[in-house]
Amino acid sequence: MSQEPAPPEAPSATALNLVSGLLADATAMARSGLASPADIDTAMRLGAGHPVGPLAFLNGLDPRTRARHGLAEPPPADTGSDRSDQVSDDGAWDHPVGIAGTGTMASGITEALLRAGVPTVVLARSHASAERLRAGVAASMDQAVAKGRLAASDRDRALSLLEATTRPDDLAGCGHVIEAVAEHRDTKRELLARLDATLPESTVLATNTSSLTVGEIRADLPERRAVIALHFFNPAKAMKLVEVVGAARDTAVLDTARAWVRRIGKVPVRCGDERGFVVNRLLIPYLNDAVRAFDSGAFTAAEADALMRQALGHPMGPFELIDLIGTDVTAAAQTMLYEASGDPRLKPADGLLRLVADGRLGRKSGGGFHDHTPSSSRSTA
Repeated sequence: MSQEPAPPEAPSATALNLVSGLLADATAMARSGLASPADIDTAMRLGAGHPVGPLAFLNGLDPRTRARHGLAEPPPADTGSDRSDQVSDDGAWDHPVGIAGTGTMASGITEALLRAGVPTVVLARSHASAERLRAGVAASMDQAVAKGRLAASDRDRALSLLEATTRPDDLAGCGHVIEAVAEHRDTKRELLARLDATLPESTVLATNTSSLTVGEIRADLPERRAVIALHFFNPAKAMKLVEVVGAARDTAVLDTARAWVRRIGKVPVRCGDERGFVVNRLLIPYLNDAVRAFDSGAFTAAEADALMRQALGHPMGPFELIDLIGTDVTAAAQTMLYEASGDPRLKPADGLLRLVADGRLGRKSGGGFHDHTPSSSRSTA
Protein backbone atom coordinates (compact mmCIF):
# COMPACT_ATOMS: atom_id res chain seq x y z
CA MET A 1 0.00 0.00 0.00
CA SER A 2 1.16 3.56 -0.66
CA GLN A 3 2.23 5.68 2.29
CA GLU A 4 -0.47 7.82 3.87
CA PRO A 5 0.03 11.59 3.73
CA ALA A 6 0.08 13.53 6.98
CA PRO A 7 -3.39 14.40 8.33
CA PRO A 8 -4.46 18.04 8.54
CA GLU A 9 -3.73 19.79 11.81
CA ALA A 10 -6.24 20.99 14.42
CA PRO A 11 -9.56 20.43 12.63
CA SER A 12 -12.44 22.45 14.03
CA ALA A 13 -14.94 20.97 16.45
CA THR A 14 -17.72 21.28 13.86
CA ALA A 15 -15.66 19.44 11.25
CA LEU A 16 -14.86 16.65 13.70
CA ASN A 17 -18.50 16.36 14.71
CA LEU A 18 -19.51 16.07 11.05
CA VAL A 19 -17.05 13.28 10.36
CA SER A 20 -17.25 11.51 13.73
CA GLY A 21 -19.72 8.88 12.51
CA LEU A 22 -17.48 7.98 9.57
CA LEU A 23 -14.46 7.68 11.88
CA ALA A 24 -16.42 5.44 14.27
CA ASP A 25 -17.65 3.28 11.39
CA ALA A 26 -14.12 2.91 10.01
CA THR A 27 -12.83 1.86 13.44
CA ALA A 28 -15.63 -0.67 13.86
CA MET A 29 -15.03 -2.01 10.34
CA ALA A 30 -11.33 -2.59 11.07
CA ARG A 31 -11.97 -4.17 14.46
CA SER A 32 -14.59 -6.52 12.98
CA GLY A 33 -12.13 -7.75 10.37
CA LEU A 34 -14.38 -6.70 7.48
CA ALA A 35 -11.38 -4.90 5.98
CA SER A 36 -7.84 -4.18 7.11
CA PRO A 37 -6.89 -0.68 8.32
CA ALA A 38 -4.61 -0.26 5.31
CA ASP A 39 -7.35 -1.26 2.87
CA ILE A 40 -9.88 1.02 4.58
CA ASP A 41 -7.58 4.03 4.33
CA THR A 42 -6.61 3.24 0.75
CA ALA A 43 -10.26 2.80 -0.25
CA MET A 44 -11.33 6.16 1.16
CA ARG A 45 -8.41 7.99 -0.42
CA LEU A 46 -8.81 6.48 -3.86
CA GLY A 47 -12.57 5.91 -3.86
CA ALA A 48 -13.77 9.05 -2.05
CA GLY A 49 -10.85 11.38 -2.71
CA HIS A 50 -10.12 12.02 0.96
CA PRO A 51 -6.54 13.27 1.36
CA VAL A 52 -6.04 11.02 4.40
CA GLY A 53 -7.69 7.72 5.25
CA PRO A 54 -9.99 7.79 8.32
CA LEU A 55 -7.80 5.58 10.49
CA ALA A 56 -4.63 7.49 9.64
CA PHE A 57 -6.59 10.67 10.41
CA LEU A 58 -7.60 9.28 13.81
CA ASN A 59 -4.03 8.22 14.53
CA GLY A 60 -2.90 11.77 13.80
CA LEU A 61 -5.28 13.36 16.30
CA ASP A 62 -4.13 14.26 19.78
CA PRO A 63 -5.56 11.68 22.24
CA ARG A 64 -7.17 14.52 24.21
CA THR A 65 -8.95 15.72 21.08
CA ARG A 66 -10.22 12.19 20.42
CA ALA A 67 -11.47 11.90 23.98
CA ARG A 68 -13.15 15.31 23.88
CA HIS A 69 -15.16 14.31 20.81
CA GLY A 70 -15.88 10.75 21.94
CA LEU A 71 -13.70 9.24 19.22
CA ALA A 72 -12.32 5.78 19.85
CA GLU A 73 -8.64 5.02 19.66
CA PRO A 74 -8.03 3.56 16.20
CA PRO A 75 -6.83 -0.03 15.79
CA PRO A 76 -3.10 -0.47 15.29
CA ALA A 77 -1.88 -0.10 11.74
CA ASP A 78 -1.53 -3.47 10.03
CA THR A 79 1.66 -4.56 8.34
CA GLY A 80 1.94 -7.04 5.52
CA SER A 81 -1.81 -7.55 5.22
CA ASP A 82 -1.83 -7.01 1.47
CA ARG A 83 -0.87 -10.37 0.01
CA SER A 84 -1.50 -9.38 -3.59
CA ASP A 85 2.07 -8.16 -3.99
CA GLN A 86 3.22 -11.72 -3.31
CA VAL A 87 0.55 -13.45 -5.42
CA SER A 88 1.16 -14.07 -9.09
CA ASP A 89 -1.75 -14.87 -11.37
CA ASP A 90 0.57 -17.19 -13.34
CA GLY A 91 -1.28 -16.38 -16.53
CA ALA A 92 -4.56 -17.68 -15.12
CA TRP A 93 -6.37 -14.56 -16.29
CA ASP A 94 -4.43 -14.04 -19.51
CA HIS A 95 -7.59 -14.85 -21.46
CA PRO A 96 -9.84 -12.13 -22.87
CA VAL A 97 -12.22 -10.56 -20.36
CA GLY A 98 -15.97 -10.48 -20.86
CA ILE A 99 -18.11 -7.48 -19.98
CA ALA A 100 -21.88 -7.99 -19.75
CA GLY A 101 -23.62 -4.66 -20.23
CA THR A 102 -23.31 -1.50 -22.29
CA GLY A 103 -24.18 1.31 -19.87
CA THR A 104 -21.95 3.90 -18.22
CA MET A 105 -20.07 1.50 -15.96
CA ALA A 106 -19.74 -1.21 -18.61
CA SER A 107 -18.35 1.34 -21.06
CA GLY A 108 -15.92 2.73 -18.50
CA ILE A 109 -14.63 -0.70 -17.47
CA THR A 110 -14.30 -1.68 -21.12
CA GLU A 111 -12.22 1.41 -21.88
CA ALA A 112 -10.02 0.81 -18.82
CA LEU A 113 -9.32 -2.75 -19.96
CA LEU A 114 -8.63 -1.79 -23.55
CA ARG A 115 -6.20 0.91 -22.45
CA ALA A 116 -4.45 -1.72 -20.34
CA GLY A 117 -4.04 -3.93 -23.40
CA VAL A 118 -6.65 -6.51 -22.39
CA PRO A 119 -8.72 -8.14 -25.19
CA THR A 120 -12.34 -7.50 -24.22
CA VAL A 121 -15.58 -9.09 -25.39
CA VAL A 122 -18.72 -7.08 -24.61
CA LEU A 123 -22.08 -8.84 -24.35
CA ALA A 124 -24.87 -6.47 -25.42
CA ARG A 125 -28.63 -6.92 -25.58
CA SER A 126 -28.76 -5.66 -29.16
CA HIS A 127 -26.49 -4.74 -32.03
CA ALA A 128 -27.57 -1.12 -31.56
CA SER A 129 -26.46 -1.02 -27.91
CA ALA A 130 -23.20 -2.71 -28.85
CA GLU A 131 -22.53 -0.03 -31.47
CA ARG A 132 -23.37 2.73 -28.98
CA LEU A 133 -20.80 1.32 -26.56
CA ARG A 134 -18.19 1.02 -29.30
CA ALA A 135 -18.86 4.59 -30.46
CA GLY A 136 -18.77 5.93 -26.93
CA VAL A 137 -15.46 4.27 -26.09
CA ALA A 138 -13.96 5.46 -29.37
CA ALA A 139 -15.17 9.03 -28.75
CA SER A 140 -13.68 9.01 -25.25
CA MET A 141 -10.33 7.83 -26.59
CA ASP A 142 -10.48 10.39 -29.42
CA GLN A 143 -10.90 13.08 -26.81
CA ALA A 144 -7.88 11.77 -24.90
CA VAL A 145 -5.85 11.87 -28.11
CA ALA A 146 -6.98 15.44 -28.80
CA LYS A 147 -5.84 16.48 -25.32
CA GLY A 148 -2.47 14.80 -25.74
CA ARG A 149 -3.16 12.19 -23.07
CA LEU A 150 -3.16 9.20 -25.42
CA ALA A 151 -1.17 8.50 -28.56
CA ALA A 152 -3.23 7.88 -31.68
CA SER A 153 -1.38 4.60 -32.23
CA ASP A 154 -2.27 3.47 -28.70
CA ARG A 155 -5.92 4.37 -29.32
CA ASP A 156 -5.98 2.32 -32.50
CA ARG A 157 -4.28 -0.60 -30.81
CA ALA A 158 -6.73 -0.48 -27.90
CA LEU A 159 -9.84 -0.32 -30.09
CA SER A 160 -8.59 -3.31 -32.10
CA LEU A 161 -8.91 -5.37 -28.90
CA LEU A 162 -12.66 -4.75 -28.62
CA GLU A 163 -15.22 -7.31 -29.76
CA ALA A 164 -18.97 -6.97 -29.24
CA THR A 165 -21.61 -9.68 -29.40
CA THR A 166 -25.22 -10.40 -28.51
CA ARG A 167 -24.55 -14.13 -27.96
CA PRO A 168 -23.55 -15.26 -24.43
CA ASP A 169 -21.69 -18.29 -25.80
CA ASP A 170 -19.25 -15.93 -27.52
CA LEU A 171 -17.84 -15.29 -24.02
CA ALA A 172 -16.74 -18.93 -23.71
CA GLY A 173 -13.10 -18.03 -24.35
CA CYS A 174 -13.01 -15.46 -21.55
CA GLY A 175 -11.26 -16.27 -18.30
CA HIS A 176 -13.69 -14.15 -16.33
CA VAL A 177 -16.80 -12.14 -17.09
CA ILE A 178 -17.77 -8.93 -15.28
CA GLU A 179 -21.45 -8.05 -15.22
CA ALA A 180 -22.08 -4.30 -15.15
CA VAL A 181 -25.82 -3.99 -15.67
CA ALA A 182 -28.42 -2.03 -13.68
CA GLU A 183 -28.10 -2.12 -9.88
CA HIS A 184 -31.14 -4.37 -9.40
CA ARG A 185 -30.75 -7.70 -7.67
CA ASP A 186 -33.12 -9.68 -9.89
CA THR A 187 -31.60 -8.24 -13.07
CA LYS A 188 -28.14 -9.28 -11.96
CA ARG A 189 -29.30 -12.70 -10.81
CA GLU A 190 -31.01 -13.44 -14.10
CA LEU A 191 -27.95 -12.40 -16.09
CA LEU A 192 -25.55 -14.48 -14.00
CA ALA A 193 -27.89 -17.48 -14.28
CA ARG A 194 -27.78 -17.16 -18.09
CA LEU A 195 -24.00 -16.91 -18.04
CA ASP A 196 -23.69 -19.88 -15.67
CA ALA A 197 -25.82 -22.00 -17.99
CA THR A 198 -23.76 -21.02 -21.03
CA LEU A 199 -20.12 -20.69 -19.97
CA PRO A 200 -17.54 -23.29 -18.95
CA GLU A 201 -17.39 -24.18 -15.27
CA SER A 202 -13.91 -22.67 -15.05
CA THR A 203 -15.10 -19.17 -16.01
CA VAL A 204 -15.13 -16.82 -13.02
CA LEU A 205 -18.22 -14.63 -12.85
CA ALA A 206 -17.77 -11.18 -11.33
CA THR A 207 -20.30 -8.51 -10.40
CA ASN A 208 -19.68 -4.77 -10.38
CA THR A 209 -22.35 -4.22 -7.74
CA SER A 210 -21.95 -1.21 -5.46
CA SER A 211 -24.71 -1.86 -2.94
CA LEU A 212 -25.67 -5.55 -3.02
CA THR A 213 -23.68 -8.49 -1.67
CA VAL A 214 -22.05 -11.24 -3.66
CA GLY A 215 -23.99 -13.74 -1.55
CA GLU A 216 -27.42 -12.44 -2.50
CA ILE A 217 -26.52 -12.04 -6.18
CA ARG A 218 -25.10 -15.56 -6.50
CA ALA A 219 -27.81 -17.21 -4.35
CA ASP A 220 -29.27 -19.28 -7.20
CA LEU A 221 -25.96 -20.42 -8.69
CA PRO A 222 -24.26 -23.78 -8.00
CA GLU A 223 -21.55 -23.83 -5.34
CA ARG A 224 -18.95 -24.97 -7.86
CA ARG A 225 -19.16 -21.66 -9.74
CA ALA A 226 -16.70 -19.01 -8.53
CA VAL A 227 -18.50 -15.69 -8.16
CA ILE A 228 -16.81 -12.55 -6.81
CA ALA A 229 -17.24 -8.78 -6.91
CA LEU A 230 -14.90 -6.54 -8.84
CA HIS A 231 -16.31 -3.14 -7.96
CA PHE A 232 -14.86 -0.45 -10.21
CA PHE A 233 -15.57 3.21 -9.48
CA ASN A 234 -16.96 5.79 -11.90
CA PRO A 235 -15.33 6.95 -14.12
CA ALA A 236 -13.67 3.55 -14.39
CA LYS A 237 -11.17 4.67 -17.02
CA ALA A 238 -9.66 7.11 -14.48
CA MET A 239 -10.47 5.85 -10.98
CA LYS A 240 -7.78 3.57 -9.60
CA LEU A 241 -9.73 1.73 -6.91
CA VAL A 242 -11.29 -1.72 -7.33
CA GLU A 243 -12.97 -3.42 -4.36
CA VAL A 244 -12.42 -7.19 -4.52
CA VAL A 245 -15.00 -9.19 -2.57
CA GLY A 246 -16.11 -12.79 -2.24
CA ALA A 247 -16.64 -15.77 0.01
CA ALA A 248 -13.88 -17.59 1.89
CA ARG A 249 -14.25 -20.59 -0.43
CA ASP A 250 -13.04 -18.39 -3.28
CA THR A 251 -9.90 -17.15 -1.49
CA ALA A 252 -7.55 -18.39 -4.22
CA VAL A 253 -9.68 -16.71 -6.90
CA LEU A 254 -9.75 -13.49 -4.88
CA ASP A 255 -5.95 -13.47 -4.53
CA THR A 256 -5.60 -14.03 -8.26
CA ALA A 257 -8.14 -11.28 -8.91
CA ARG A 258 -6.17 -8.79 -6.83
CA ALA A 259 -3.02 -9.61 -8.77
CA TRP A 260 -4.93 -9.11 -12.03
CA VAL A 261 -6.32 -5.77 -10.82
CA ARG A 262 -2.78 -4.55 -10.20
CA ARG A 263 -1.75 -5.80 -13.62
CA ILE A 264 -4.33 -3.58 -15.34
CA GLY A 265 -3.01 -0.54 -13.46
CA LYS A 266 -5.62 -0.39 -10.69
CA VAL A 267 -5.35 -0.70 -6.90
CA PRO A 268 -7.29 -3.54 -5.24
CA VAL A 269 -8.68 -3.52 -1.72
CA ARG A 270 -10.16 -6.62 -0.13
CA CYS A 271 -13.19 -6.55 2.15
CA GLY A 272 -15.86 -8.82 3.55
CA ASP A 273 -19.13 -9.41 1.75
CA GLU A 274 -21.42 -6.83 3.36
CA ARG A 275 -23.56 -4.26 1.59
CA GLY A 276 -21.64 -1.17 0.63
CA PHE A 277 -18.26 -2.92 0.90
CA VAL A 278 -15.78 -0.28 2.18
CA VAL A 279 -16.36 3.05 0.45
CA ASN A 280 -20.15 3.12 0.26
CA ARG A 281 -20.51 1.55 3.70
CA LEU A 282 -18.55 4.48 5.15
CA LEU A 283 -19.52 7.28 2.79
CA ILE A 284 -23.31 6.89 2.54
CA PRO A 285 -23.96 6.94 6.35
CA TYR A 286 -21.61 9.96 6.62
CA LEU A 287 -23.77 11.79 4.07
CA ASN A 288 -26.90 10.79 6.00
CA ASP A 289 -25.37 12.10 9.24
CA ALA A 290 -24.69 15.41 7.49
CA VAL A 291 -28.31 15.71 6.33
CA ARG A 292 -29.57 15.02 9.85
CA ALA A 293 -27.32 17.76 11.23
CA PHE A 294 -28.56 20.05 8.46
CA ASP A 295 -32.18 19.22 9.38
CA SER A 296 -31.42 20.26 12.98
CA GLY A 297 -30.26 23.69 11.82
CA ALA A 298 -26.61 23.11 12.75
CA PHE A 299 -25.43 24.72 9.50
CA THR A 300 -26.40 25.48 5.93
CA ALA A 301 -25.39 23.19 3.10
CA ALA A 302 -22.98 25.80 1.80
CA GLU A 303 -21.35 26.23 5.22
CA ALA A 304 -20.87 22.48 5.70
CA ASP A 305 -19.46 21.99 2.22
CA ALA A 306 -16.96 24.82 2.61
CA LEU A 307 -15.94 23.54 6.01
CA MET A 308 -15.19 19.99 4.85
CA ARG A 309 -13.24 21.22 1.85
CA GLN A 310 -11.21 23.76 3.78
CA ALA A 311 -10.76 22.03 7.16
CA LEU A 312 -10.36 18.40 6.06
CA GLY A 313 -9.33 18.75 2.42
CA HIS A 314 -12.24 16.71 1.04
CA PRO A 315 -12.68 17.26 -2.72
CA MET A 316 -16.38 17.97 -2.13
CA GLY A 317 -18.50 18.73 0.88
CA PRO A 318 -21.28 16.27 1.79
CA PHE A 319 -24.09 18.22 0.11
CA GLU A 320 -22.13 18.86 -3.06
CA LEU A 321 -21.43 15.13 -3.19
CA ILE A 322 -25.08 14.18 -2.62
CA ASP A 323 -26.11 16.50 -5.45
CA LEU A 324 -23.49 14.92 -7.72
CA ILE A 325 -24.58 11.36 -6.87
CA GLY A 326 -28.26 12.31 -6.92
CA THR A 327 -30.52 12.64 -3.90
CA ASP A 328 -32.60 9.72 -5.17
CA VAL A 329 -29.58 7.46 -5.67
CA THR A 330 -28.21 8.45 -2.24
CA ALA A 331 -31.57 7.72 -0.59
CA ALA A 332 -31.83 4.36 -2.36
CA ALA A 333 -28.33 3.35 -1.24
CA GLN A 334 -29.12 4.49 2.30
CA THR A 335 -32.35 2.50 2.28
CA MET A 336 -30.51 -0.67 1.23
CA LEU A 337 -28.02 -0.28 4.09
CA TYR A 338 -30.85 0.40 6.55
CA GLU A 339 -32.86 -2.63 5.42
CA ALA A 340 -29.80 -4.86 5.70
CA SER A 341 -28.89 -3.73 9.22
CA GLY A 342 -32.02 -2.31 10.86
CA ASP A 343 -29.81 0.33 12.49
CA PRO A 344 -31.99 3.46 13.05
CA ARG A 345 -29.00 5.68 12.29
CA LEU A 346 -28.99 4.34 8.74
CA LYS A 347 -32.62 5.23 8.03
CA PRO A 348 -32.64 7.90 5.30
CA ALA A 349 -32.80 11.39 6.80
CA ASP A 350 -36.07 13.30 6.42
CA GLY A 351 -34.40 16.18 4.58
CA LEU A 352 -33.05 13.79 1.96
CA LEU A 353 -36.43 12.15 1.40
CA ARG A 354 -38.13 15.56 1.16
CA LEU A 355 -35.87 16.61 -1.69
CA VAL A 356 -36.53 13.35 -3.54
CA ALA A 357 -40.29 13.78 -3.11
CA ASP A 358 -40.03 17.35 -4.42
CA GLY A 359 -38.13 16.18 -7.51
CA ARG A 360 -34.94 17.95 -6.43
CA LEU A 361 -32.60 15.14 -7.44
CA GLY A 362 -29.33 17.10 -7.53
CA ARG A 363 -27.33 18.24 -10.52
CA LYS A 364 -29.27 16.12 -12.99
CA SER A 365 -32.54 17.92 -12.14
CA GLY A 366 -31.04 21.39 -11.78
CA GLY A 367 -31.25 21.47 -8.01
CA GLY A 368 -30.88 19.50 -4.81
CA PHE A 369 -29.27 20.94 -1.71
CA HIS A 370 -27.79 23.53 -4.07
CA ASP A 371 -29.16 25.32 -7.12
CA HIS A 372 -27.54 23.95 -10.29
CA THR A 373 -29.40 26.00 -12.88
CA PRO A 374 -27.10 27.71 -15.40
CA SER A 375 -27.83 31.18 -14.02
CA SER A 376 -27.11 30.37 -10.38
CA SER A 377 -24.54 28.50 -8.33
CA ARG A 378 -25.79 29.49 -4.88
CA SER A 379 -26.98 27.08 -2.22
CA THR A 380 -30.73 26.96 -1.73
CA ALA A 381 -30.63 24.87 1.41
